[in-house]
Amino acid sequence: MQSSPPIGAITDDYFHNPGYIGKVVTVTGRVTRVITPTSFVLTGQEFDDDSILVLSSRQPVPEGSMVTVTGEVQRFRYTTFSGDYHLPGVDRYRSFNGEEFLIAHAIQDVVTPTPAPAKPSATSS
Repeated sequence: MQSSPPIGAITDDYFHNPGYIGKVVTVTGRVTRVITPTSFVLTGQEFDDDSILVLSSRQPVPEGSMVTVTGEVQRFRYTTFSGDYHLPGVDRYRSFNGEEFLIAHAIQDVVTPTPAPAKPSATSS
């Protein structure tokens, strides 16, 4: 496994460039969907992608959180990763098949969105 280049030193698209497969990168994005406790989806617009699948055996993250993930870029094949990461039903992962994704080594700066305070209701006396 190769070490990560300095953050900001890469201008290529991690997730559309097969040259990054096997390399460790760090990305920050919002968790847009939690599929299982070991798999979630990040926003990917910053990396010229609609979404980025992340597999992690370390910790579940809440939907809506902003996270920084350091991980290895790999090409997703459901049959390759489903056993190690306990991925249910292939249909949930069909849109990621053959695409680059991240195997998380570290997830940091997990910020859970704070719910808006309840608005007081107007009561008539």
